[in-house]
Amino acid sequence: MWQRIKQGFWRVLRAVLSWMSLLAIPLGIGVGLTGYRTLGALLVLGGTLAFFLVDPIMMLLDLLPSRTARSRKK
Repeated sequence: MWQRIKQGFWRVLRAVLSWMSLLAIPLGIGVGLTGYRTLGALLVLGGTLAFFLVDPIMMLLDLLPSRTARSRKK
C-alpha cells in the first residue's frame, strides 16, 4: 500500500514540475516586461533548461523498471 502511495506522490510531483517548467517561460516574459528584466530572464532560462533537459531525463527514468520489478525477476 505504501508503495502505491509513494509512487502516486512521485507521479504528481513530476507532473507539477513539468507544468511549472512550461509556465516559467511565459511568466518570465511577463515579469521581464513589467520591469524586472533579470528575474524575467532567469525564469525564461530556467524554464527552457528544465523543459529541454530535465523533462526528457525524467521521462527516460520513468521508462526504467522499478526496483521492485527488478528484484522480482531475480
